[in-house]
Amino acid sequence: MKRAVSILGLLLLIVSCQGPTGDGFGGKDDWLMFRGNPSLNGYVESTLPDRPVLMWEYRHGVRCVAAPLVQDTCVYLCDKHGVMLGIGLQGKEVFRHDWQTDIEASWLMMDSVMYVGQIDGQVRAVVRSSGKELWSVHTEGQISASPNWIDIDGCAKIVAGSYDGNLYVMDAKTGQVQNQISTGYYVNGAAAVCGDYVVFGGCDAWLRVVDCRTCVATDSMQLDAYIPASPAVTGADVYVADYSGNVWELQLKEGKIVASRKLLQPTDDEGGMLSMPAVTDDAVYVLAETRYLYCLGREDGTVRWRTMLSGEVGECSPLVCKDKVLVCTKSGHISIHNAESGKLLWEYETGEQIIASPAISSGRFYVLTARGTLLCFGGI
Repeated sequence: MKRAVSILGLLLLIVSCQGPTGDGFGGKDDWLMFRGNPSLNGYVESTLPDRPVLMWEYRHGVRCVAAPLVQDTCVYLCDKHGVMLGIGLQGKEVFRHDWQTDIEASWLMMDSVMYVGQIDGQVRAVVRSSGKELWSVHTEGQISASPNWIDIDGCAKIVAGSYDGNLYVMDAKTGQVQNQISTGYYVNGAAAVCGDYVVFGGCDAWLRVVDCRTCVATDSMQLDAYIPASPAVTGADVYVADYSGNVWELQLKEGKIVASRKLLQPTDDEGGMLSMPAVTDDAVYVLAETRYLYCLGREDGTVRWRTMLSGEVGECSPLVCKDKVLVCTKSGHISIHNAESGKLLWEYETGEQIIASPAISSGRFYVLTARGTLLCFGGI
């Protein structure tokens, strides 16, 4: 085992009732959670390089499905066995922590604390620099989706779903369970934040809304098939795909679903979706029908364009970076497309399957393959 040559953080900044520092969620160049923000909408203001080049790669050699994160100029990855590595900007290992249990979902970083959901059903808060456990909450089922956080009256709450059929709302500082909302079936995807509410789907095809101020469910809606991934939220609008290939738009008002429509329906039997939408002010981007990237207009609900990708899509979800869309596929292809036209601008073949969504920070983007190869791309 390599010895850490850099300890990230000298002092323990235990999460206070004020939650994250600065603008509410880390520094502008940090990528601290799955999809980049609590709304899970996959949109960032970062600019992708015009001509990306491979800066370095780090080969871990163990299967990885959780998306990488970036904090303090260090890129973190975690394999399925729970070994977490921090890779510095030169592609060298500078941090290692063994969670000693299987992990499939990305963790959450706030200040100096990591919040992780584990296959053994635990949600744990651990100090990043020392590995000291602050608290743990045990659920009765595996946790396959990333924890999220929400600010309620200046207090940070951790939200995580379990295969025991419950959504847990916990105090970020103490781990005290504020409530557990029963759904009666597996909670498979992460909960997306919409104001004081969170929205999440389950394997029973129901999309649910929970008020995190009162910790009670306020509304629900049954879709056409089970919901394998998480919703994405922009403003009061929620976008989610079901396994039959539908892309839904729902509008929330005070925790109630006041309108809904299908933006996209499958054209054949291969329409099933496993990834999430990415949402901008006026468009929704989805991977559909095994091979295509779609752009859907939010106002009129029409298909603006679709483009065929190199190889089959999978669980990895697209990211929109201003005027470009970054896509990784199950077949191992990475591509960048013009957000207005869908035109292919750049493509790279890794030769390895990609399941985890990419991370973006300081003009670079990071892709983690299922074999545990972390690739760093930057500009010339």
